[in-house]
Amino acid sequence: MLVVPVRKDTIQTLDGTHYRVVEYTNYKDGGPAVYARPQDSKTVVLVYFMDISHINGTRVDFKPGSRIFSALGHIAREQPLPQPGDRITFAFNDFETNEPQEKTLRVQELKLKSRMLGINKGMFVKDSEGEFHRLKFVTDIKRELGGSNFDRSAFLSYYKDYIGV
Repeated sequence: MLVVPVRKDTIQTLDGTHYRVVEYTNYKDGGPAVYARPQDSKTVVLVYFMDISHINGTRVDFKPGSRIFSALGHIAREQPLPQPGDRITFAFNDFETNEPQEKTLRVQELKLKSRMLGINKGMFVKDSEGEFHRLKFVTDIKRELGGSNFDRSAFLSYYKDYIGV
């Protein structure tokens, strides 16, 4: 399961310290990071993704190429991210007709903080044809495994820090 830390998640770092996630930040040269509070503290600290070992008590592996986590167990999410094999529908404008269009393709992987695609454009979904699509243009997800309770407005709200500008 591909995941990222979201607001109110509990994370544990490699040194065993526990934090509560406040928000994600894309604007750090060291890589993606979250602002988080140590337990029983009001101070906010910066925690880089590469230093996170657990999210909500589940062990995670950081994938440096995509800058996303692979969970080694189930992490409950109101709106899960698109997973490899899922079918996503995304919106785009046809350049010839300038009409809004939708297209459905299979998910290959997710990518975060891409210099090539635009650092401030948030998370991208790579489809089976090798094209990248911004997370904010996803209009529907048909899950390969499990049921689909996709609600676009709830999805965009849940991952608002990862949508980009």
